[in-house]
Amino acid sequence: MKQDAIFQKKLTELESQLSILADKSEENARNTLCALWHTAAGNRVSPIKANNLELPHLDPNQISTLEDLIKSRLLGVPLAHLTERQNFMGLDYIVNKGLYIPRKETELLAETAIKLVLKDYSMQSKVTVIDLCTGIGTVAIAIANYCKNSIALGSDIYKPAIEAAIINAKHFGLENKVSFYNSDMFDPFESMKIKNKVDIIVSAPPYISTVKVKQMAKEIANHEPSEAFDAGPFGLSIFNKLISISPEYLCDNGYLIFECGLGQGEYLGKKLRSNIYYGEVVEICDENGNIRVLKARKVSASL
Repeated sequence: MKQDAIFQKKLTELESQLSILADKSEENARNTLCALWHTAAGNRVSPIKANNLELPHLDPNQISTLEDLIKSRLLGVPLAHLTERQNFMGLDYIVNKGLYIPRKETELLAETAIKLVLKDYSMQSKVTVIDLCTGIGTVAIAIANYCKNSIALGSDIYKPAIEAAIINAKHFGLENKVSFYNSDMFDPFESMKIKNKVDIIVSAPPYISTVKVKQMAKEIANHEPSEAFDAGPFGLSIFNKLISISPEYLCDNGYLIFECGLGQGEYLGKKLRSNIYYGEVVEICDENGNIRVLKARKVSASL
C-alpha cells in the first residue's frame, strides 16, 4: 500500500476512534498521526512540530511500529508519553513515560513572567527566578530560554520529574542558566542566602482537591503522577504556603506569579490583597475569561 493511502487509512481510524481530553486541546487526529508517524521513523517530535514537517517514508517495520503506537494511543496512553515530546512555548520538551505532561494552559503563567522580565527587567544584568513545583522544568526553562539575563532555580518533590528537568536543561543548552533540586518548595533555598534577593517567584502548583484527583480521566490517572495534581482536601494547601513564605525570598518590588485552578482565582486574589506584603495584585484571565494566573508585587522592605 502506498504511503499516502496508509496515512489516509490511519487518519480515518483516528478520526473515528480518538478521544481527546479538554486540557490537550492542541491535539487532533491529524497532528496526532503526524507525530506518531515521525516517532515510528525515529524522529521524536510533538504534534505541533510534526504538523509542519514533511512525512518521511516508512519501511514495513516502521509501519508495524506506527500501528502499535496508534493502538496504544487509542487505548488511552497519552500522546506525549508515546512521542516523548511535548511542546510548550514553542519548545519541544522531553517527557518520559509516567511523568506529568505540561499543559497549554500553563503557557499563560510563562508568558506573564517572560513579558515582565523583558519589560521591567531589561536593564538588569541578572534576574533571579525561583520556580516552585517545577515538574520537568517547564516554566523555568522557558524563562531562561527567552530571557537572556535570567537564571532560574527550580524545586519539586517528585524525583523523576527533577531528573527530567535536568535532562531538558541540557537538551536546550541551558544547563548553565537553570538548576533543579529534588526537594519540597522552598526547602533547597534555605541555605543559599538568597532571602530578599529573588526577583520573581513563579509556580504552577497542584491545585486539584484529593477527591477530584481520584475522579480524573483514566488517561491522566493511569499515566501521570498524582503528586502533580493533588493539593489536599480543598485544593488550596500549597497556595497558602506559597503566599505566606514568598515575601521572605522576594526582593523589594519583586513579584510572585502563580497559576490557579478554575474557580480559585477570586478567592486567591482576595487572599493576596489581605496580606500586608503584597500590592498591585493582578488577576490574569485566559481566553475564556477565567482567572488562571495571579501576579502580586512585594511592597514591604522587612518581615
